[in-house]
Amino acid sequence: MHDQRAALLQHNIGRWAGCFIRLNGDGYEQARFPTSLSVKECDGLIQACLSYEHTGQQRSMTFQTLPPAMQVSSQGGWSLGPSSITPRSWVAELCVVHQQERKRIVARHGMSGLEQVVYVVEIEGTRKPEAPLEPLQCRRQSEADLMIWEPEEGVELLLDPRDRQAGDATACGLRWTLPDGTVRQMVRRYGANGGLLPLSQAWP
Repeated sequence: MHDQRAALLQHNIGRWAGCFIRLNGDGYEQARFPTSLSVKECDGLIQACLSYEHTGQQRSMTFQTLPPAMQVSSQGGWSLGPSSITPRSWVAELCVVHQQERKRIVARHGMSGLEQVVYVVEIEGTRKPEAPLEPLQCRRQSEADLMIWEPEEGVELLLDPRDRQAGDATACGLRWTLPDGTVRQMVRRYGANGGLLPLSQAWP
């Protein structure tokens, strides 16, 4: 088994310029704003500080060991969320990384389906990230009980739009296919009993 902490640090340390794009439950852009994220390790502590550049607000997170429910791939992708869920509200955050670029999503699931998705594009350094120029209107297609949104070329979001009931397995995923065919993906899965399932390469 790979060292999740080492993989997280290897691929995610740095200063990331970002663009957060807020989508409603139907995949239409509602707002976007610039961000700056600093991720570093100091004296064994991982420190992350997110700045919202349009308001000056900051959110910080510091931890030594990874949260128990965090999943990290060998390529530095990661996901966060509850260790188990019920049909009630839950939130998943996923990230994939390739060299100096990252894609992220934060998906909020409410009592009666998908409420909101925040799609994030980030680039390491001081350059501006290459966010879609036009307001996003995701292309959508069904995938069994789930839905796939395409916010831009080569990016797929696996989402659950259902009014989910007890016993319904679910998943939330992010897949980024680069022009050369390289794929970076993370899928966070929960079984019929609501428990978090191990990381796998399956899609969806």
